Amino acid sequence: MVRMGLRPGFVLSVAVVVALGVIERSVSGVLSGVFGALFGILVGLAGLQVGQLVGALLLGVQVHRVVIGVGPRLGEWGTAARPVVLRALPLFLAVAVGPGRGPVRLRMWGAALVSAAAGVAVCAWMVTDAFRGGAFFHGMAVTCGLAVAYALVPRKTAGSTSTGWMLFRLHKLSPRQVRQMEAAPLTGQAIDAAHNGDLVSAERAAAKLAQAYPDLRTAIAARIVVLEARGRYAEAMVLAVKLASQSDQEPHEAAVSFAALAGLACTTVEAGQLDSELGLSTASTAITNAETLGYPRHKLNGSRALLNLLRGNLDRAIALARIAAGSGDDVIGRADDLATLARAHMAAGDNRTARQVIGEAEKLVPWWPRVANTRSRLEVC
Repeated sequence: MVRMGLRPGFVLSVAVVVALGVIERSVSGVLSGVFGALFGILVGLAGLQVGQLVGALLLGVQVHRVVIGVGPRLGEWGTAARPVVLRALPLFLAVAVGPGRGPVRLRMWGAALVSAAAGVAVCAWMVTDAFRGGAFFHGMAVTCGLAVAYALVPRKTAGSTSTGWMLFRLHKLSPRQVRQMEAAPLTGQAIDAAHNGDLVSAERAAAKLAQAYPDLRTAIAARIVVLEARGRYAEAMVLAVKLASQSDQEPHEAAVSFAALAGLACTTVEAGQLDSELGLSTASTAITNAETLGYPRHKLNGSRALLNLLRGNLDRAIALARIAAGSGDDVIGRADDLATLARAHMAAGDNRTARQVIGEAEKLVPWWPRVANTRSRLEVC
């Protein structure tokens, strides 16, 4: 209960109700204000995300993914490297961006500035409406302001980076983080090529990264992606262990490293390139470490599904893989989860369902090694 009471969302909720009580001084007014408050949060967050997207497009920051709404997926456009996803309830907008062309830091800072300016502008609009309206508009203005203010607090976790961190921390990066920014155009090139199936270009970029940045964290991560795209899991596993063992990484970076190690260990065991007992033990420990360090639990469902499949827990594997494939918006990750789901159905003796599932994966990235290998196994069955 103490931990729940200290969470920002809970604290902000209490603050909103108290503020509305002071302003409205009636039960009906507070209730109307609460409904307005819910709308205000959505408007504030949307303003920040629209600003982020506009700033990224104007300033050459790389847009990795755009997700509109929550709930079941209705449609998807773009490429495996840059998907645009539409979900059933268009309540939220989520924009994932990363370093693009140089100068990297200046461009990313500029995009964050546009995002903050858009959020503040939306808040000003809400406040103007609050002076002319009633309790609903008061609640809307309060929560819109709180949502934008919270986004401007500098914080970086395993799952997200705030607008405030981009604005107020980018100029204070360590030498290692500066090198990561400098290497970003080449790492992005390698990952994009791998995700789009251009493996020749991906390997060329990975070779340049290995030569120019042999121990740089982001460069190693990009090389792992390229090796996975080639099905060279044992080699990727060596790099993943090296990445997770780096002593100078921050907790949120270590969480991402362990999450990647967990999935890769399972995949390497599945491919017969690693001893089963060692690989599954490594994966289980890596999942625990990633969660402990703050990695979002739901993003580990794909690794848990494959771990359960390899251990023979088929019902659990099917349930987790279905959840992972339905909730994920990364195209490669979703295809991988669908391959796990198909293999779990195969292991359960349901090849008909397995063929349907792998057909969905093939619509996304038919060349991805686990997808192609699963199809080959089904053709033999």
